[in-house]
Amino acid sequence: MKLINSKNLESKRLILRSTNMDDVELVYALRSNAIVRKYIMQPLYKTQEEAAIHIKNLLTYLKENKSISWTIINKKTNQKLGSICLWNLSEDRKTAEVGYDLLPEYFKKGYMSEALQEVISFGFNKLRLNAIEAFTHTKNKASKKLLLANGFTQDSKRKDLDFPKNIIFTLKK
Repeated sequence: MKLINSKNLESKRLILRSTNMDDVELVYALRSNAIVRKYIMQPLYKTQEEAAIHIKNLLTYLKENKSISWTIINKKTNQKLGSICLWNLSEDRKTAEVGYDLLPEYFKKGYMSEALQEVISFGFNKLRLNAIEAFTHTKNKASKKLLLANGFTQDSKRKDLDFPKNIIFTLKK
C-alpha cells in the first residue's frame, strides 16, 4: 500500500498536509527549540539548512513508502503549529510509529490530540495497520498524558534499547 495521500487530513480545527519545502521555517523552529526538544536525545538544529535537509529526507522516505509526515495547520489562522508523522513501519506493514512535535505557544490547547486522532484513523483505516506505537521519554508527562487519553497503553515488557529513558506505548486496532 502506498503511503502517499493526495488529500489532506482534516479535523474540526486543523488541516494536516504533507510536509514540503515550504515548511523549512517551521521544522527549524521545532528542531532548534530546547523546550520542544527537551526529551528528544538529539542535538538541536543550528541552521535552517539542517531543516531543509531533514525535509528532503522526509520527501525521499515518502517516495520510498517508508514514512509520511504532515504539517499541522490551524484552519482559521493558517498558522503552522507543528508536525506529526507515521514512520518506522514494520516489514509486514502492520505496525508504525507515530512521532509529533508542537510549537510551545500551542501547548495545552488540544491541537496535538486532534491531530493524533486523525493520524490514528488514517493509519488504521487507510494504511490498514494493526498497531501504532509511540516512544516517549519517561519524564515527558505531556506526551504520556496525550497517548493515554487517545487509547494507547504502556508496554512495560518492551524496552527501547537505543534510548533507555524511553517508554513504549501501543494502540491496537
